[in-house]
Amino acid sequence: MIGIIAAMDSEVREIKSVMEDCFKITHAGMTFFKGKLKQKEVVTVQCGIGKVNAAMCTQVLIDIFKVKAIINVGVAGAVHPDLEIGDIVISEDSCQYDMDARAFGHPLGEIPNMDITFFKADKTLIKLAEEAAIGLKAPYRIGRIMTADLGVDSKAIKEKLFAEFGGLCCEMEGAAVGQVAVFNQVPYLVIRSISDQADANLSNDYKNNLEDSIKNGVAIVLSMAQGAE
Repeated sequence: MIGIIAAMDSEVREIKSVMEDCFKITHAGMTFFKGKLKQKEVVTVQCGIGKVNAAMCTQVLIDIFKVKAIINVGVAGAVHPDLEIGDIVISEDSCQYDMDARAFGHPLGEIPNMDITFFKADKTLIKLAEEAAIGLKAPYRIGRIMTADLGVDSKAIKEKLFAEFGGLCCEMEGAAVGQVAVFNQVPYLVIRSISDQADANLSNDYKNNLEDSIKNGVAIVLSMAQGAE
């Protein structure tokens, strides 16, 4: 069974609408929709915004629904200078750039006493996502996704993030999903569609591009469902 997580209802609405034999289960304040997607058993859920919500939801998917793989889909702000609105970012790995224990001698982003900064995504899922993007003729890049409980609306901040981590985009859930999945040895992948340039125009760009950007990311997930186990 595949688990599909998104922060907002608008990001899972279309997935729910095409699921078959669908029924809902409520757990830990979240509503999970279990059914079939192109003959594959799936469960999809709106986890809510932020790392804690995403982490809690991921653990529920693993413990309660026994998922064998997890895909986190949503939108993000562009950090790489060549990314455009609507472009797809497929995670090679993810990190939490707001994890800052440098006062204790740890590098920025490293989780203290765990000696890990980057959570590697599953190679098979990466390949499926890339094949889906190519099939849909969607512009895409594979690389690092950066996560924090922070909305980035500053050119200076995103340039600093790019210099520090070399990430492609920034968002608020992916690496939390990644951490829980990796520690539970469950394959995971983050897919993001660019909704804004993470600069001073964030608010307007996000509102104007949200719906179209979501469709791009969801299209990748629906296409992946044909090949995922």
